[in-house]
Amino acid sequence: MFRTVAAFSAGVVVGWVGRGVLGSERELLVRTIGLAHVVRERVTRLAAEQVEWWQDLVAEAKARIDHKRATAHPDEDAPAKVVRVA
Repeated sequence: MFRTVAAFSAGVVVGWVGRGVLGSERELLVRTIGLAHVVRERVTRLAAEQVEWWQDLVAEAKARIDHKRATAHPDEDAPAKVVRVA
């Protein structure tokens, strides 16, 4: 009997304190939505940074490939360059 009363009392106290700490259900809902909004913004920013990094990487690879293609096939119609060795 004592255990039952103690468990019931502890439940009431914990519920009362929890309700006081969290406030109303509306306040809890507003806080949860605010937290979800902050998390969404951070995830969006992180994803955008990763996409930008990937695009930079792809652009650099394309630039290197274009540079290698340009140097690998010299222009046959271009005049010869004179190099002086001292």
